[in-house]
Amino acid sequence: MKKLAMALLISGATLLPLTAQAADLTIWGLQAFNQQADDLITEMATQFGKARGIDVEYVVVPGNAMTERLAAALQAGAPPDVFMQVGPQTQYYAKLGVTMPLDDILATMRAVPGGVYESTIPQAMYEGKAHALPLEVDVVPMFVRTDLLKEAGLEVPKTWAELRTASQAILKANPGIAPFAMPLSSANDAESFSRMIVWSYGGAMFAEDGDTITWNSPETVAAYQYIADMFAEGTIPRSTLTWDDAGNNTAYQTGRAAFTINPPSIYQWMTQNDPDLLANTEMIAIPAGPGEKGRSASMISSFSWLVSKDTKRPDDGKAWLNHFFEPAQYETIIATVGGRWVPIYPAQTKSMPLFKDTPAFANFDEMARNGLIDGYAGPPSALAAAIFNAKTVTQSLQRMLVDGESAEKSVAWAQSEMERLAAAK
Repeated sequence: MKKLAMALLISGATLLPLTAQAADLTIWGLQAFNQQADDLITEMATQFGKARGIDVEYVVVPGNAMTERLAAALQAGAPPDVFMQVGPQTQYYAKLGVTMPLDDILATMRAVPGGVYESTIPQAMYEGKAHALPLEVDVVPMFVRTDLLKEAGLEVPKTWAELRTASQAILKANPGIAPFAMPLSSANDAESFSRMIVWSYGGAMFAEDGDTITWNSPETVAAYQYIADMFAEGTIPRSTLTWDDAGNNTAYQTGRAAFTINPPSIYQWMTQNDPDLLANTEMIAIPAGPGEKGRSASMISSFSWLVSKDTKRPDDGKAWLNHFFEPAQYETIIATVGGRWVPIYPAQTKSMPLFKDTPAFANFDEMARNGLIDGYAGPPSALAAAIFNAKTVTQSLQRMLVDGESAEKSVAWAQSEMERLAAAK
């Protein structure tokens, strides 16, 4: 795996030769899709540095650029001291050997009354140690335009078949609408949301042992064919092939989409910018797939903090994380994000007005406890992280949608690529 990982890093390093060396402590944070939150955390980092007598630089990095920027920095031998990454990739860095254990901070977090959402912890663990700290929980509902459904005389869809029927009716009545705003690019959202459709159809990437790759199955093929059929008829627009992680957000927020999958950043944006759109929106569970294995399968993930093994300031890096996760201060961050992040502390979903007084968020606690983590039906693993990082699923979908391969051949190609990555362990 280390040979494979370094090859991926080198290929990424040619894209963005960015390193992190300027300040005493350099922190890279993923964009929160909320400018107020980004500004708040930046100011927190600045004030933290002043209190410790050091110069702290906080850099906000878009989600679709973080992997490449980290690749460049690691290849140059100058990574940030502390950085965020999406949960499915955290074990990738631990396996590569570039992060340090953070068990002491995790223990402090678990000691907070009510503890943490333990469902997020397996993706942070590597060889029995916590090499990452989930800083929130990403729950992923589907956003639905109820006004467009009402115009078509249809109810909110509960299955993928019903969603396709509704999409066809909406497109017929509104040719300028993108019925299902499903990213199909190389963005992180595309790689994540594609898995949710496959899981809903009963497919899985791994067996329960976490080693046996099971992607090539009739259920996965059926899920691919579903996407291909909607793409061919225009109910998933062709433009989705080039979207970044904000593409589906923008489509929905500008009234150009009827359905999309997304964490609640769209909800938070509507509360601030478009109450009319909010009034015509419902957040629902992911639709169920067909047959005996069909289910409503939602992914949970998280942004996670990691600390570079080679940092010259490990004590300052860990102090920053303790500062960030101090419950009262952390609650301020969560409140500012406005529902995009479910707090890592379950007790705060019961105490914070943002959650306890918002009916639309009523099922977030259950989703945070019971959602599926990448690596399903096995546990999170470095191999699952490498497959995510290589964007194997979206590559295979693009072979089907752009190159005209059959669903069967595209799924078989994905299986072979996953097995190739496994052989490089």
